[in-house]
Amino acid sequence: MKNIFTLILSALLITPTCYAQKPTKVEKKLYKVARKQLANEDYRDAQKSYKHLVEMNATNETYHFEGGLSYYFSDVEREKGIPFFEASIQNSTEDTIPEIYYYLGRSYHLNGEFDKSKEAFNNFKPFIKTSSKDGQELMKKAIYFVKVNDIANKYLVNKNENIVTSNLGSKINSSFGEYAPVLKKDDNILLFTSRRETSNSNKLDKDLLPYENIYIAKKVNNTWVVLTDDKEIKKYMPNNLNSKKHDAGVIYSSDGKTLYTYKNDIIWKSVLEDGNWSKLVELDKNINTSKYNIPSISISDDGNTLFFVSNRKDGLGGKDIYKSIKTSEGNWGEAELLSESINSQLDEDSPYISSDGNTLYFSSKGHEGIGGYDIYKSKLVDGNWTAAENMGIPVNSASDDVYFIIDNAGINGFFASARSGGHGGMDIYDVCMDCPVIITNTINGILASLDNSPINDGEISIKKVDTGSLLGPIKTAEGKFKVVTEETGDHELIVEAPNYEKQITYLSLPKTTSETDVKIILSQFEKDAETYQVLNLSSNKLGINKSDTIKVDKVIASTDNDTSSRPTLGTYKEVYTYNSNKFNIEDAAFISLINKAIDNSSNHKIYIDIESSASKVPTTAFGSNNKLATSRGEKAKTIIMDYLKSKGVSSDNIVVNKINAIVSGPAYRGDFKNTSKYSEFQYVKITVK
Repeated sequence: MKNIFTLILSALLITPTCYAQKPTKVEKKLYKVARKQLANEDYRDAQKSYKHLVEMNATNETYHFEGGLSYYFSDVEREKGIPFFEASIQNSTEDTIPEIYYYLGRSYHLNGEFDKSKEAFNNFKPFIKTSSKDGQELMKKAIYFVKVNDIANKYLVNKNENIVTSNLGSKINSSFGEYAPVLKKDDNILLFTSRRETSNSNKLDKDLLPYENIYIAKKVNNTWVVLTDDKEIKKYMPNNLNSKKHDAGVIYSSDGKTLYTYKNDIIWKSVLEDGNWSKLVELDKNINTSKYNIPSISISDDGNTLFFVSNRKDGLGGKDIYKSIKTSEGNWGEAELLSESINSQLDEDSPYISSDGNTLYFSSKGHEGIGGYDIYKSKLVDGNWTAAENMGIPVNSASDDVYFIIDNAGINGFFASARSGGHGGMDIYDVCMDCPVIITNTINGILASLDNSPINDGEISIKKVDTGSLLGPIKTAEGKFKVVTEETGDHELIVEAPNYEKQITYLSLPKTTSETDVKIILSQFEKDAETYQVLNLSSNKLGINKSDTIKVDKVIASTDNDTSSRPTLGTYKEVYTYNSNKFNIEDAAFISLINKAIDNSSNHKIYIDIESSASKVPTTAFGSNNKLATSRGEKAKTIIMDYLKSKGVSSDNIVVNKINAIVSGPAYRGDFKNTSKYSEFQYVKITVK
């Protein structure tokens, strides 16, 4: 934690300041405790302390920032730091923004919000002092994450919905990290390595975590359960295999009679003879070398080829994957470095060879990936390994994904991942590579006229564009309808309603199970002696807000509530100062416009459109810029309604359409004193018809 702090702060053009306002004595005391907890990596306690500090002073950017760090540097629920970082930016003074962008970008990335992460890193880059070595290193990191987010989006778009991954749950995974799954296929036995607390956990490694131990799980009634019975455990691994130092399972031979394990930085094996496991024996020196750390191996089904990981001097960089072939004397031959199709200048790890020997699965930091270690595969074709192929989402994530193993059919397997949503550290997941998911798209719809009156007895149908399959018609009741389909992709939406002409529009249904709200508004208007019908289709979930217009033979629907054919009586714009939502009801231009509307309302309703905007200068008074914009619009609406009613206009004749609340203008760069830059984007615009 201290290293990344030092790098970032030394490489920025500006450095952080602290309090926006003077803290109380209680705050000072609690803040001192919180910072000590954060420095000592007591993240759970730090999270509680910073939560209390934020409750005491919701506008203090430092509390939010460091509260976010207490989640960012922890192994559990790191995504919960995102609201802290976002709030810190909202409440920042001009000297505290840059480093927040870095951690927010990393947090978005780890949470799979790749577009937001890219934007955060692009906002961060202008603040980096590239004249220093630290700054150059930090700029490389920022550029790297911008690129990685683009790559991740590519894999997200091409996500294979038939691949299903599932966390093995709390009976296997803990907050301390589990990894290196080893499958004994015939017995439904899974060995795995964990750094969870044990009776020996009073002795910790240099990273202050318990030493690794091997655990055994058995699948009972389709659920994995950790074995605790010593007699049962002895069936699957040597007695007293776990020691006071690091011990890890590596792999079983294909017949399940040889177990390879990791201990004292080298690989050992034990053979099952007459129902008992033999004492551990070191592998040959061609594999084991005391100078090198060898955390994982894989052995071909025939037992003659061994793939292992090492950081030897002849490698390409970091840890690389080697292979060794068994000699006629039964020893392991000289190690051979695999090609650049597999190895890169960065780390490779956890090789796993398929049962037919033609596919090598492995993890790497050096090939095109989503972030950290990704899982790849390579095919053996004419004696050469093909270029590493990223296995994509959902096998890979923005965090480390390693130790991929799979059954003989290439369908069901396991891997370890530090992805968001786990129990802490790394968790073990199972994966099905070909498990088609039944997708259900549910549309909860409303069909209404322009004044939002529900249209009864309407009929809604959807038709798949490429296959022509039709669902419907479905009747509307009180304007409501519900469509449930297993189809995805592009569809025609066919709308029929009394007093309206049949009309068709288009929408695309997601390729994942979803439930969404859809609103359809029908209206008609006359122009140049012709009659037109408008269908407006909107859905926040689907990201749709569009209008389709067709010409009809005659006016079939009432146009009294349709503003399309009515002239605009005028527009009024109220401009605000920072943090203000006060509407000036005494402005002569506003009064003139409203009176004009009243004069024209004898036979028509008054229609009012409101657009309210806040600039991107962070607000402390309203919590967020979106809330400020909404507050301005709502207050303007209340004032207009009250004014019209005071002049004798019935509320039934006043229609205020949905307020369009936006945040607009240039990005905030800490220059809030430059009011001329932001003032034109702080307004409420009222249009009356």
